[in-house]
Amino acid sequence: MNFNEMAEHIGLDEQDFREMAELFVSVGVTDLDKLRDAYAQRNCQGVVMSAHSLKGASANLGFNDIYEIAKRVEADARAQKLDGADEAIGKIAQKLTSISAALEKH
Repeated sequence: MNFNEMAEHIGLDEQDFREMAELFVSVGVTDLDKLRDAYAQRNCQGVVMSAHSLKGASANLGFNDIYEIAKRVEADARAQKLDGADEAIGKIAQKLTSISAALEKH
């Protein structure tokens, strides 16, 4: 993961980007927990809200893989469909872990 390139893409220096990415991971983990809970309760509105939050934050920083997954989960939940959400939640968790690990390396 090239944080310098990602930072330049959105007009930040690398240190500022890293700080924002750390905040994203922290908030993202909280949103992910809310997403898991909403999914477990089959609460489509809760899934929509949590997925929407993850989608917006990831888009702002250029974490496009999380954006695409969250976008799909949000759209499905708006249509009252939660099939496949558990797999998507797992993928988001893996992506957040990868970002966190990359931030710790540098």
